Amino acid sequence: MQEYNIIIFRQSRILLCLFLLPIFFLTAIFIGAETNSFIVSVLFIIISIFLMYYYMVGTLKISINENELFFEWKKKFMFNYNPIKSIKINDIKTIVLDEERLLRKIKTEDTVIYINNSKIKSEAAEKFINRLKNDTKKNDVKIIDSWDEFAEKGYLKLAYRINSIILIVSAIIVIIFTVLKGFNPVSLSILLLFIPQMILYQKQMKDKN
Repeated sequence: MQEYNIIIFRQSRILLCLFLLPIFFLTAIFIGAETNSFIVSVLFIIISIFLMYYYMVGTLKISINENELFFEWKKKFMFNYNPIKSIKINDIKTIVLDEERLLRKIKTEDTVIYINNSKIKSEAAEKFINRLKNDTKKNDVKIIDSWDEFAEKGYLKLAYRINSIILIVSAIIVIIFTVLKGFNPVSLSILLLFIPQMILYQKQMKDKN
């Protein structure tokens, strides 16, 4: 039996933590003001970030025994993930794989297994992906990426339009800030980090149209 221990970040948990992060920062500021202690405020932020990371991350052991995949989560003190039932390799219909190394989903006729492996310590994930692709070759398994999946569901055009609007609005905000206050990389840092990723998404979606 071959085993692979893979670091996983569930996207739903990431989104929740991104939503909570500003709340934690505001709470830290309030605590610092009430206690008149910068150290207490910093400690609260550090503990909050640690708990969010602990909530998001998981280690999934995937075992391959002949024609079957078995999944077992490494137990945590809290915030454990739900168990995943084993599946037959011959039952796999679709593999959702981004950038040839980020395994998003494994789909059978009636089951969707969410993986979402991390780029952190990705050697085991890469070995498992290669093994999975090799083992499913004879079954004509469809390998697609997330944008292909969006297209299959009819969401790609809508996502492309929304992304275009966000890019236009972001560009307008940068121009307005530059005209009113001059170009300040610090003030615009979030947008300047955000825009290149959106441009990349735009290109990827356009290539799929």
